[in-house]
Amino acid sequence: MRILYVIDSMTKDGAESQLLKTIDRLPPEQYEVYVVLSRTEGERVTELAAMPCVRDVATLTGEGSRMRLLEKAFALGGVVNSVKPDIVHSWLWYSNFLCGVSRKCGLWRKLPFVASQRGDYHARYGKFRLWLTEKFVYNTADVLLTNSAQIQNQLCQQYPDKRIVSIPNLLELPTEAWQQRPPDDTQEKLIVSVGRFAPEKGHRYLIEALSFIKPEDIAWSCIFLGDGELETELRALTEKHGLSEQIKFPGFCEDVFSVLLSADVFALPSLHESSPNALIEAMGVGLPCIASDVGGIADLIENGENGVRVSPKDPEELAASLYWVLTQPDFAKTLGRNARVAIQRKFDNAESMRKLEDIYQQFL
Repeated sequence: MRILYVIDSMTKDGAESQLLKTIDRLPPEQYEVYVVLSRTEGERVTELAAMPCVRDVATLTGEGSRMRLLEKAFALGGVVNSVKPDIVHSWLWYSNFLCGVSRKCGLWRKLPFVASQRGDYHARYGKFRLWLTEKFVYNTADVLLTNSAQIQNQLCQQYPDKRIVSIPNLLELPTEAWQQRPPDDTQEKLIVSVGRFAPEKGHRYLIEALSFIKPEDIAWSCIFLGDGELETELRALTEKHGLSEQIKFPGFCEDVFSVLLSADVFALPSLHESSPNALIEAMGVGLPCIASDVGGIADLIENGENGVRVSPKDPEELAASLYWVLTQPDFAKTLGRNARVAIQRKFDNAESMRKLEDIYQQFL
């Protein structure tokens, strides 16, 4: 089977990592993979090109050039006609939209089109973009894939005639599990947050929440792992609240698990999410987690049992939850233990790949 994947770029973000994990698990004797990067290459393009299944990688935007959307749609049509895939499978909104436009133009109408929705579009976008999504993604795709049962249910209610499938993320966890350190009132507690520095990740609300936790009440420090366009703004906000000594921005981290295993609590203050890899990984190692009650978070966290859900954009509630988890070691330990069990039960890589391959095989 020959599959053409279309994705914005090959950066270190979640969807890109999931695509790499997916391709890595496709048997090379059964699949040929071609990849179109619709915006730019990204840091992991060499890793992608070296995978056994991958035959070729093309980028629609060369350095120093800007192609209009319609030009890209026709360029994509040319790639499709050249590669002659059995399936076109796109990831992320821009690439989903580009594929929809290309297909609507009649450039490859007879080929099956699978679109992966990696986020809560209805929470994230305004009316115009949702209209574009409906016309060029939902109406043109043969199958919609999501990684959240919560979002799958929402889409099924809105588009009852469309085939919509939820497939959990592929997960790679270390064998080592989080072990709570012996209680010590003088020991500094470590809070960790992982994610791209973008508005939808809500980092500013975590910084504001931390400003409510006084050092004289509990000693704490916080690490923000990641990078992005808001880093300068977040550093300025940290300085404004006088927290520059306690909050650090070490950048992107290759070995996230080593940091998670040494932390006391994980916080995800997002404004909208589907099924975030960072939260899944933190829960998977047994670290007690606090996350905004948005999108697919409810699929992962049963409030008060294996984590804590808080209202988005509410620094005071987030601060209160952080303080409670950090000062109640037995509660934190229970949350972490239950979180690891829940993730191990929910995420089965072999089952996720079976579901995906079943979708591919139905089109042969």
